[in-house]
Amino acid sequence: MADTSRTRANPRPSASRDAPKPTLSQRIWTEVRGYGEALIIAFLVVTFVFNTVGVVGSSMRPNLDGGVGSSNLIGSLLTGDRVFIPKYETWLRRAGILGPYRRGDIVVVRDPANSPTALETGTRPFFIKRVVAIPGDRLRIEAGQVIVNGHPIDQGFIEDTGEITVDRQDFPVITVEDGEVDGFVVRFATTPSGTPAPDLPITGFYPPALPIGDPRVQLYYGLTLDALAPLPADAPEGAPFVHELIVPDGHYFVMGDNRQRARGGSEDSRLFGPVPLMAIAGKASAIIWPPMRVGAWNWRGLRPPAAFADVPASTATDAR
Repeated sequence: MADTSRTRANPRPSASRDAPKPTLSQRIWTEVRGYGEALIIAFLVVTFVFNTVGVVGSSMRPNLDGGVGSSNLIGSLLTGDRVFIPKYETWLRRAGILGPYRRGDIVVVRDPANSPTALETGTRPFFIKRVVAIPGDRLRIEAGQVIVNGHPIDQGFIEDTGEITVDRQDFPVITVEDGEVDGFVVRFATTPSGTPAPDLPITGFYPPALPIGDPRVQLYYGLTLDALAPLPADAPEGAPFVHELIVPDGHYFVMGDNRQRARGGSEDSRLFGPVPLMAIAGKASAIIWPPMRVGAWNWRGLRPPAAFADVPASTATDAR
């Protein structure tokens, strides 16, 4: 009789039973690597693709809301506008592939080392300003009116809401002796910690000019003095007057929209001179948060005000 019994095969051990359990160090490394990869991706996105920046303080009012104020950083970040920065544009501009920033663009800038805030605090945070003059432009300010390439820029985009009244300041105001610049008209106050703080002159109320060799003048206005336009043939001797500067190659003259000191006016190129291209971290292209303010739509693109389109091209050929 045939043997009809069947032999039972031994079950094959599963792969999961054969695989050793990961050690504690392996589990930790897997976890750390996951976080590390996420951080690297986030860094690359923020550095090369896009970023968002919270507006803090009042220097760009009335066009950007900085929240509850710079004295409350967390509160300002929670209540202020947040803007979108396409970072790829920044790198394309630095590489010379994309054109220069335009007059009227809103940009994020690294605080220059000679700004009053940097000198007072020892830190150099980023701030947000508007480009008012580009390389080669001739600029002066008379009674608060910004004049670029001989054209007064309509400042309705600042004053039409009635919130900000531009101070009647002049810049740059110089004196000349024997055909050479010998004085710069500016007043300096001193902070409690001893930092000199510049205050531009008001039209019709000029303090005595300081020698251009004064260390405070050189600290804040050395680049401005180097960028002064050639003196006109009829430059008055010994009497202060508003002159022009020519924005150097690779630099931009930036200002905040809030130009009223009593309302927390802007600290900008009027105090520390034109800023280099490499100090600009990017252009703010839109407000992305909050979407609404006081029942009105707040989510919008940030295009240069129409007033900047009327500025003629520069005819400057050299700088002093």
